[in-house]
Amino acid sequence: MSEPLAQRPATRVLALVVVSFGLGYFLSYFLRNVNAVLSPLIVAEFNLTATELGLLTSLYFFAAAAVLVPVAILLDRFGPRRVLIGQMIVTAIGCALFATGSTADDLMIGRTLIGLGVAGGLTTAFKAVTVWFPRERWATGNSLVLGVGSLGVIAGTQPLQFMLGVLDWRQIFWLVVAVCLALAVLLLLKVPDRNAPRTPGQPIAAIYREVLALPVFWRLMPVASLPMAVFFSIQGLWANGWMSDVAGLTQNEIGARLLLMALAMSCGMLINGSISDLLTGLGIPLAAVLSVGIVGLLSAQLILVLQLAPQAYWPWAVMGFTGNIGALGYPLLSRRFPASVSARAMSVLAMSNFGLAFAVQFSTGALLDLFGTDAAGHYPVRAYEIAFSFFLILQMAAFVWFLTARAVWTNPVAPRSP
Repeated sequence: MSEPLAQRPATRVLALVVVSFGLGYFLSYFLRNVNAVLSPLIVAEFNLTATELGLLTSLYFFAAAAVLVPVAILLDRFGPRRVLIGQMIVTAIGCALFATGSTADDLMIGRTLIGLGVAGGLTTAFKAVTVWFPRERWATGNSLVLGVGSLGVIAGTQPLQFMLGVLDWRQIFWLVVAVCLALAVLLLLKVPDRNAPRTPGQPIAAIYREVLALPVFWRLMPVASLPMAVFFSIQGLWANGWMSDVAGLTQNEIGARLLLMALAMSCGMLINGSISDLLTGLGIPLAAVLSVGIVGLLSAQLILVLQLAPQAYWPWAVMGFTGNIGALGYPLLSRRFPASVSARAMSVLAMSNFGLAFAVQFSTGALLDLFGTDAAGHYPVRAYEIAFSFFLILQMAAFVWFLTARAVWTNPVAPRSP
């Protein structure tokens, strides 16, 4: 039986929830972005084009978009603890297949299973927050698990490059297998079971129809999902290519900037949610906080497009700090629904995030291949200009669409689950 939601968990239990579900999201982030460092090794070993590399990496997002709705249904039915245990087992299988792959197809199968396993980690963590934390602290709880999870991005930069001096990339994936299985055991033995009460007789698809029928969703989704998708695409893969081909940086110099971006992102995740709770408590709309972050993220991308500071660190820091600002769209949406269906409500937005990330990451590689490489294997600066500019214009249009909607500037409070 799940623990009644009305009981207020002790601080120690909340800390264990943050650490365990944050670690699940840590693995999600690490595996999402690992190709930013490993891509030169994988390209050299398997002779991949930019399109093939983009497809391989973006399969994570494709799998995420496909699995989020089933995961959300399972979360609302069985609770986040049981679901995360299953996710860790699937992830371990995917990492084992990736570690033993001998062809590009093998890697793609393994990468898809990895996506099926950990890509729902964000929704799982956010669901854990809705059932363990009081409603008025959801943004803070989200920031805490996101902060722990963002350390996975940090681990996937210079720490990963350091590990490559000791282990090869296949051994690193075997190490991840061990971590996944250890986390599953921790959840099974130490984390209590807990879930929001179910609403009797509520059809599974009803909440999806309700979300899609909300006019505010269609205003919120583009600005919450597209900037995050572009950020995921750049951070998880194409930042390496841009810094190498446009800025002329070495892999060590690239690693330093990826690390800074990851550190800034971790700080942003921890700070943005707490600031949002504070400001909304003072009567400032959550949409205003989201808008300020979007301006920062788009400005950083514009700096890259215009090549105003190609070797500077600060644009990557700004991009990292604001890259996940779209996560504020989750409380903006979930506050309109009771906790018993919150995972399904959030999964609609998460699915759009990952679906767009797949499209952006894959199509960026296809755009680069239209121009081809030079004798040294570098793509021309013009190719990056066109690819990055195209997606920047789309984000600007989504931002204007968001700003002109009155409904997003309210802070509704949904009725609690019965």
